[in-house]
Amino acid sequence: MINRKQQQKTERVEHLRGGEGSVLRRTLIAPEDSCGKFRMCAKMTLEPGCTIGEHTHMPDAEFCYLLEGELVIADGGTEHTVHPGDAWMCGGGAGHYTKNCSEHNAVFLAIVTE
Repeated sequence: MINRKQQQKTERVEHLRGGEGSVLRRTLIAPEDSCGKFRMCAKMTLEPGCTIGEHTHMPDAEFCYLLEGELVIADGGTEHTVHPGDAWMCGGGAGHYTKNCSEHNAVFLAIVTE
């Protein structure tokens, strides 16, 4: 299955997971097209000052890969700054959040598995 760029749905999501501001989410593969494997597969753009609120992943898990910009993420209750090429994962009931504390957009790939 190929999902061409012009076919991908882009939406602005306000206060994602109780966060501040909005997130631009471009769905790369919709859940119904993922053979039951993904709850979400998206390119996410977080503008300066915007956040994704703290949330847990159980029984699902989330994998993220930073494409551009800089983000502050929580991992195991500790904040870390991530840069392009860095990847992170959250699952097993762990919680995390994401903040863009920079002056530039941050773009990352996010995949939530079933």
